[in-house]
Parts: sequence; structure tokens; C-alpha cells
Amino acid sequence: MKHWRLVAYDIREPKRLRKVAKIMEGFGERIQFSVFRIYSTDRELEKLRWKLAKVTEKEDEVFYLTLCAKCASGAHTQEKKSAWPPTPKTLKIL
Repeated sequence: MKHWRLVAYDIREPKRLRKVAKIMEGFGERIQFSVFRIYSTDRELEKLRWKLAKVTEKEDEVFYLTLCAKCASGAHTQEKKSAWPPTPKTLKIL
């Protein structure tokens, strides 16, 4: 089952920061400089954690927050009523 997740990070070194950002862009949508939202299964989240663990150091921090459907529906931004739709739009690859 897929869930919305908030992933935020504080990476101390610019080269590692760029690597983490590139990995995160493959999993979700940037909502702030070091904050992403992803819609993933538990297995996909574990894959993300594994990839990030390979490029981060002990001094770096990565924060993961899984949101229940009710919490995700109540999340808002200044521009949009609900920034976290029940399910994201899907794209078809041709």
C-alpha cells in the first residue's frame, strides 16, 4: 500500500548534498530546498533509505515522516488548498 511521506534532510557537504538531491528527485517532488514529498510503498521507501545511506555520512541527517490519509488530506500550502491529494497523478510512459 502506498502512503504519502515527507522526507527532509540536512547534508553538511555540498557534493553529498547534490547527490542526495539527485536521488530524491527520482523518488518524489521537491516542495522546499531540502524537503520532498513522495508517494511510495514501504518497499520503495526502503530502497530510498538504502540509496541515501550509501551517499550520506554520520554527520548528515535525513528525516522521514509517513502521513496517514487523514493527515495528508489536511496538509496545505499557501498557494493551494490541499498540497497532498489522496493519490498523485499518474504518468504514462509511451
